[in-house]
Amino acid sequence: MNFCILGSHPQISLAELQAIMPSTDFNICGNNMVLYENDDFDDQVLMNLLGGTVKLGKILIQTKTNQLTPEFIATELSKAKPDDSSKISLDFGWTIYHAPKALNKKLEKFPIQIKKELKRLGFSCRWVTSKNHTPLTPAAVAKCKLTQKPNADLCVCAFGENIIIGRTTQVQNADAWSLRDFGRPVRDSLNGMLPPKLARILVNLVATKKDNVILDPFCGSGTILMEAALATNTKKIIGSDIADKQVASTQKNIDWLIDENILRPDDQDRFQLFTSDVKLINEHLKPKSVDLIVTEGWLGPPLQGNESQITLEKNAKAVTSLWLDSLTALKPLLKSTSRLAIIAPQYRTRNGTAGVNLDPHLNNLGYKLINTSLIYSRSNQFIERKIMLLQPK
Repeated sequence: MNFCILGSHPQISLAELQAIMPSTDFNICGNNMVLYENDDFDDQVLMNLLGGTVKLGKILIQTKTNQLTPEFIATELSKAKPDDSSKISLDFGWTIYHAPKALNKKLEKFPIQIKKELKRLGFSCRWVTSKNHTPLTPAAVAKCKLTQKPNADLCVCAFGENIIIGRTTQVQNADAWSLRDFGRPVRDSLNGMLPPKLARILVNLVATKKDNVILDPFCGSGTILMEAALATNTKKIIGSDIADKQVASTQKNIDWLIDENILRPDDQDRFQLFTSDVKLINEHLKPKSVDLIVTEGWLGPPLQGNESQITLEKNAKAVTSLWLDSLTALKPLLKSTSRLAIIAPQYRTRNGTAGVNLDPHLNNLGYKLINTSLIYSRSNQFIERKIMLLQPK
């Protein structure tokens, strides 16, 4: 059995998994751990594909809570030691992702006892910890090489009378994500930065295929196009924007990916970029030529946090109007099987709340909503992102 540890937005991360593996049953354990049976993906391939999963691996132990002991866990870990080996080192991490309060208190004492037992079994042992018993981060797991046996990053989840312990095999590559976010030549924080991980999730949510054509009509500096190129083998990736500067920024970032050997030189042929108002995009693309649209669009003016209710409603009205025009213009480009992943901003400041609500207009525009509400937000931001998955009617 396999497991995933979901990121900071578990509902969105789970939706991504379900889109990637639509025939797989996922069992949620606690808030962040998901169990599943599927061997179609190599662990490393799957980890590199996902934007919302921070760890994944195999279940090491599955038993009744009252039968689990530190000695049993140590014995399972010790099986990685060759019979004829001399004393070897074993580092391990221990993260409790979900357990009832009383059991959690008991489980917090396990690592010391596991370490003691491993030493008795002939290991030089180290327990890798984090501050205040917070989950061991992917970066810490990678730095301490806990995915390399006999080392182990142990992920614990108790539910009912049962408890499972997973052994991490892959973690999210924090350095690679950070490089594509902060290391690329062009970033536009003034107009709002779509996080690369969220861009990757949006691409995965529409489940691309090799012969698909994917379009971002508000490409900005190219975040979605970059992640689409990395996550898929789709044949054509199209980006447009009303501003020449943004299209040029996208091209610079694509060139950088190739210069850094993150993309291959022949990947350049997959991209098509042009400047266009979204309302005039039909002048550049043929009818029924687009399989997938993944885009964020304009989020409205930047917020400082003190905007009034009237201002927020004005912003929401302006963005709504743009989306109504955009969805109307994009409709002729779509096939009956096309899918869209778009962002509708929701505003929240000290003085009020407002949001872009496209739901009442979708039927008249010829679209239907195919997902439940998925909200991406950060505590220090005044704009939430509502992810909407659409299909033509």
